[in-house]
Parts: sequence; C-alpha cells; structure tokens
Amino acid sequence: MDLPELLKRMFTLGEEPIPGKSIAYHTDDPHLLPAVKAALHDDEWEELKNSRLGVFIKFWELKFGWVSRLVHSMLCYQLDIKKKYELWCLIGPEPVRFSMIEFEHLTGLNCEYIKNLDNPAVEVTDELARFLELIAVDIDAGPSSHQIVEACERSGEWSRDDRLRLGYLAIYTGFIEGKKYSSATRASPARLVMDLEDFETYPWGRLAFKTLIDSVKAKKLTKTCYTVDGFIQVLQVWVYYAMPDLAASFGKPIRNKPSPPLLAYKGHKGRKFVKEAISTQTRVVNYEQKEIDEMFPQWDNDESDVVVENLVKFMFAAKGKWKWTQECCPVEGAKKCTNPVYVKQERPQPSVNEERRAQPTVNEERKAPKKARTEAYTESPAAAARNGITREEIEQLFKDMTKVMTAGFGQCVEAVKLLGGRMEALEKKVGIKRKGTDSNELQLTLSDTGKDAKEPGSESVNGDKGGRENNVHAANIEPGCLTEPSVVIMDKTKPTKSDLEREEERREAKKDIVKEYCRAKSERERNLAASQQSPFLGNSTAKQIVPTKNVGHGYDPFAPIDKKNAKVFLEFLKKDLHHTLRFEKKPSGSRSLGFATLQTPLKWLMGYHMDGFINLLRLRYSEHPEHFRSDRLCFLDSTFGLMWIDKYGDFKSSEPGINGLGRRLPPGAFDHYAGLVPKYRQSNHIWGKYVDDIYAPVNYNNEHWIAIWVSIPKKHITIKDSIPSHIKPPQLAELIEPFTTMIPYLLVELSPTDEERVKYTLEPFTYERVRVGVPVARSRDCGVYTMKYIECHALGMSSFPPALSDKNVKTIREKMATDMFEHDLCYHRDGDDDAYTALDMYEGQ
Repeated sequence: MDLPELLKRMFTLGEEPIPGKSIAYHTDDPHLLPAVKAALHDDEWEELKNSRLGVFIKFWELKFGWVSRLVHSMLCYQLDIKKKYELWCLIGPEPVRFSMIEFEHLTGLNCEYIKNLDNPAVEVTDELARFLELIAVDIDAGPSSHQIVEACERSGEWSRDDRLRLGYLAIYTGFIEGKKYSSATRASPARLVMDLEDFETYPWGRLAFKTLIDSVKAKKLTKTCYTVDGFIQVLQVWVYYAMPDLAASFGKPIRNKPSPPLLAYKGHKGRKFVKEAISTQTRVVNYEQKEIDEMFPQWDNDESDVVVENLVKFMFAAKGKWKWTQECCPVEGAKKCTNPVYVKQERPQPSVNEERRAQPTVNEERKAPKKARTEAYTESPAAAARNGITREEIEQLFKDMTKVMTAGFGQCVEAVKLLGGRMEALEKKVGIKRKGTDSNELQLTLSDTGKDAKEPGSESVNGDKGGRENNVHAANIEPGCLTEPSVVIMDKTKPTKSDLEREEERREAKKDIVKEYCRAKSERERNLAASQQSPFLGNSTAKQIVPTKNVGHGYDPFAPIDKKNAKVFLEFLKKDLHHTLRFEKKPSGSRSLGFATLQTPLKWLMGYHMDGFINLLRLRYSEHPEHFRSDRLCFLDSTFGLMWIDKYGDFKSSEPGINGLGRRLPPGAFDHYAGLVPKYRQSNHIWGKYVDDIYAPVNYNNEHWIAIWVSIPKKHITIKDSIPSHIKPPQLAELIEPFTTMIPYLLVELSPTDEERVKYTLEPFTYERVRVGVPVARSRDCGVYTMKYIECHALGMSSFPPALSDKNVKTIREKMATDMFEHDLCYHRDGDDDAYTALDMYEGQ
C-alpha cells in the first residue's frame, strides 16, 4: 500500500508560533444565561434545557475549564489545505481531522445540509415586528447578547412563548454566533424564532460549525493575541476526543461518560508543558468514522482539494494496517513564523587566574549591591539567519573586536611605562628621599628661599584641595623645564590616625556641609489664608499660592456643568430619532438610551455605564496625574470584579504545587497585573512595582454596586457601600474573598524575580467596610455613589462633601453623562478609531 501525496505543514516543525496570551472568545458571557434563567419560570427553563439546543445550557452548567494554550498548540500543528470547512492537524506523525462530522459527533446538534444556511427566507409578519419591538431590536438586524440581557429585565409580564423565544435567542447569540455582547447577529436566522418548532429543528449545528471555522481560518496565529467568534470550546473537547490518554490525564473526564462527548469533560487541568504532552501521545483517534460516501460533507462554495480526499481514502482503507512515522510527514512549513527562537548559551569555564581576579575584596563585597542572577541568551542560527546575519559573521565580528581591544591594552601598557619613567626622573631631579614606609611619616613642603608659604602645587596632609589641579599639571611638564625648589623633609614624632580614618572624617564633614546646604535651600510650607481655603484647587489664585504638584484633588468632581459642553451634548442627542420618546419606549439601538439611563435618577446602571466612567477617570489620570492623590494608582472596570468572582471556584479547586503556586488564575489576570488593559490606553504599570492602590467597582448579584480600594503596601481592602444593609456580613465576606485571596497570590505568582517575590506572601489581605462618613444612597442609585466614592478618594479628598446626596443625584448624573460624552469627543478628536471602539459606553450607539 503506497502512501499518497502528503500535505505540507502550516509552520515548520519546531518554529510554531509561541502563545503570547490566551485566545479571547465571547461564548462565556457571565450575564447572558444567568439573566435568562432568572427571567424564565422553572418549567420553562427545564423545557429549554431539554430541547435540541439544550446541550449548550448543560455545557454552561459544567463550568468548563478553558485551556487556551492547548487549543493554540493544536492550531499551530495544522496542515496547509485548500478546503474551507476542515482542519487537519498533526499529533506527532499522525494526521487528525476536525470537520463537520466530528463537530456533529461531539455536540449532537443537527448538521444536515440546507441551502442558504446563513440567510433563510423568513417572511416579516406583524407578529414578528411586534416581538422585535418588544425586545427592542431593529427589524433589519439580529439581536445582541446585551439586548437579550436587557429584555430579560422587562419580561416579567410576557407570555410563555415570548419568554421561550427569548431563551432560544440567547442560545443563538451567545453560543451559535458567539460574537461580542454588544455586536448584532444575523437577522434572518433569528427570525425563525417565531415558530418554536421550526427553530428547534433548524440545522444549528452546521451554522455553529461554519461560524467557528470561518473565524478560525481568518486569524493570524503569529499574533500574540486574537479573538475567535463562535463556540470555540468544542475545539478543546475535540483535542480530548482525538487524544484519549491526554483527556484521561488532563481533561478531568466525568464518570459514566455522558452523551454527547461535549458533556463528558470538565477541562481545567494540565496547562503547562502542552507541546510535550501532545508529542508523547501514542493513541490517536484520526477522525469519526462513517461510510466512505459520508466522509465528505457537502458545502456550498467549498474548494476542491484532491490531496485531502486521497488522504481520507487512504486512511479509511488502511485503518489498522499502516503505522505512521516521522518520515511520513514533511518538516518544512508553508508559512514563516516571525517569533524569535532563543536558545540558552553556556558560559565558558573561567581559568584559575580569572577566578582569582574575579574574587572581590572584603570592602567590595560590602559595597557591591546584590544583583539577580541572569542568564545569557542568544538567537538560534535559524532565527539569526532570518534577521539577515549568520553565526559565522557574528563570530568574525567578535574576533575583530578582540583584536582591537588587545591593541588598545598594549598602547595603555606603553603609556603607563612612559609615565612611570617620567615620574622616576622627576623624583631624582627634585631630590625626594623617603623615610619610613607609612605615608603619615612623610610631609613634603615646597617653598622659595626664606618662605614657608605653600605653593599652588602643594597638598596639605589634612586633605585640602589647594594644589591638586596644579599637581596634575606639573606632572605633565618635562623634567628639564622645572625650577629646582627647596625641599624640607619632616618626621612626625607623634602617632597619627590612619588614612582610612582620616578619609572617613573628611567624608563626614562634607556630608554635614551638604545637609546644612539642603536645609538652607528647602522651600517653606505655603498655606492659604482662611478666606482662600477650599477643598478644591481649581482656581488660578490657589494655584499661585499653593503648587498643585503631588497635592491631589486638582478639580472639583461636583462642579457645575459646563454650558458649552451641555449644548453640544444636547445637539448630539437631538440627532437621534428616538430622543423625544419616553425612557421605556426607547429602542435598545438608539444612541440616546445609554445616556438617558445615566441621566435618570433611580435607573440601574449597567456594567458598561460603570466602565464608561472608569474610562473617563483613566483618561484624566493619564493626562494629569498630579490632580490625584498619588501617581501609583490604577482604575479597573467592572469586568475585573465579575471575572474574578465567577472564576474563583476554578481557582480554589485547582491543585497547587509544593510551594503553594500553580493555581489557575482568572482570564486576563496578567493583563490587569501588567497594566495592559485597556488596549487603547495601556499604562504598563506592574502591581506592586509601579502601582500601590487599585480602585474598582464590584457588582453583587446584579442588584447592587460597591466600591473597593486595594492597598498593596498595607495588604488591606477598604469597602465603601452606599447601602450597607443590602449586603449582610456573611455575604460580604463571601463576595470579597476572591479579592483578598487571589490578589496576594497574583503578586507572588507573577513576580519576575525572587527578590520581588519575597516582598509578598500568600496570606489573604484584610478588609473593612467603612460606615462612618460614607453618604447613604437610595436603592438603584448605588452605581452613581460607587463611582463618586472612587473619584473622590482617588482625588485625595479626606471626606465626602455635602454635594454627594440624594437631592443632588439628578445633577450628578447629568454631569457624569456630559463628562463621559466629552470623553467620547476627546477620542474622536484624536482620530483613534481603535480607542473609540474600545469604550464600552459608546458601543452600538
């Protein structure tokens, strides 16, 4: 049996892209299914769970552990094929396939062929228009996950069918399409929801697979981070399916092997040494076997690939008769990877003389600072060749440098010998005679006849600098040009201090002079008069009297609204056709709805409202850090709290190593720690090294907001709660536990050196809910108070002003909306489109 023509690898063996960050995805929205479950009755939820699409709900309830490195490694082992709707990868020397057949087997979804899969013909009826208006979705666009969540809050009086339709659309937007929560989905497939039976029997498996494979094929795996649309977790389950031994060790399989295989694993273990684990697999499932006529799924507009078809036929015929070896697969890849590959360079062993010269003296050991051990790295020959220089050229450059340095040292030796000869001649000419060996026994005085005064070239024994410069100048003069002075040699009969003690006294005397000079130059403390005292420093008079540097509260967070900005803001709102409608009737897609929610008292602020104001504080802090209480603080959005609370169970259930490390941190933890978020305004400030204080809003059960202030040096978390009675102490302890536990663990786990790591411990931070001096809010205004708590404390205000009260809530809300709109204009003015789209407050508006 002859082996057919082989496919090329996508990347050369050993040069696969190194995973930089986790693969981002949108099918794990922490708001979507909880909101649907709360909106539906128990029997409706069970009906949805037991439907043909209920596999997604059951998978969500597993709390599947995502391992991005495993999926990325498999994608980098791809073969270069022409087919649009298949993936072929290599596990060692064996090829494995991921096609719609494997997807259907893993998920159990309907994957039948149908024409116009993406755009089914659905008539727009009055009933459809009514339902779309009910969920506030435009008739020409599909719903977004965000719109589904908002519709769930209004679904209390809806009919049973409408609530079920809402549940099915949540599965469609959150798992089948799997786009960003604010992005609209395709309208035609969503319209099928009006007939619940037809909607359930539609081939959603084929559409989900097509969405996923289109997104994966379009990504550049060489990037440090990329986002995949669709149900990407099925790729990790496919890896477990293809490598049963790996799944048994790292996939955390569930007993009794539930059906379909998508529900048979919980993932979550084995995130290190992924490539090594893959390369050691000996038992591989190459594909899901069917009849030979069914091994080629039908697709519209798919490209023909004869090599792939011949490979399938060969594997089908040679099942169990052929052993794959490394010679079966080519090593060269079709694409070049730009990631540099580094290899460790071994240091040469020093000789005995070098070791002696390298040993420091006692004084040097005391003065030399401790340095972290470093290892020398150099580029591998393959990487060096890609950069335009070879190993031989590098070695030749080092040889040339060695020759130049040797010649330079030789010239230095000759110069030292020449100066030594001149010095000896000078001593003979002057007639200096040494008596004794101690330098304190010798005093040299140059004088003219009958004079005891010192010449400019002399230096007193007490260290005066009278003639150092002239001594140097005299040493450069030819001996024949010197006039012979009189020399008097004096012996000291009394014992004196040693040179080291004398030098120490001289250093102390200079230090005292410097201290006196610094005290004389220090600036007096400036204070405002009683008539000028104010908690804010926004006026020019105060700035002239008291400098604003490192003072804080550089602006008034409760200042009146700027009339000019308010006018521009109003003109912006008037451009919206729905501006005049009442709040309840504004559709979700209108540009004025988000601002109307923010401006209206007692309206609940969603996460994107909170994130919009956090982005405003980030902008102000980055442009004017002197306005705030410190230049070592950072602001985190609501996603930080939601993700850490949701993933805390995975952290606790993960098994630590011997030293207590190795647990699973929440996704994006490193980005927060290293200051890499948000992408449009990265600070690159590392926690503990450049950041001491962290401010963030935290959501409790989607019904209450609180503010937390994390002090890393104090290892303490301060909580400010506008309604303390809403969260009981046991509930507060459970809510804050992820932060008190994982923040100190993060500081230890991600410390780059041992010197940095010893500064922290795994001991949980302490926390306290402050009640004294914290204004109390009405229900559903807690979001406004939370943001003002953060702003006022970050500005360095010792107490909250009386302006923060219920009677001023409407004014505060309007000012927040105006300021955030100005923030939007600032980014638009800079022309930063990426930054504009990154602002959660303004997406889709």
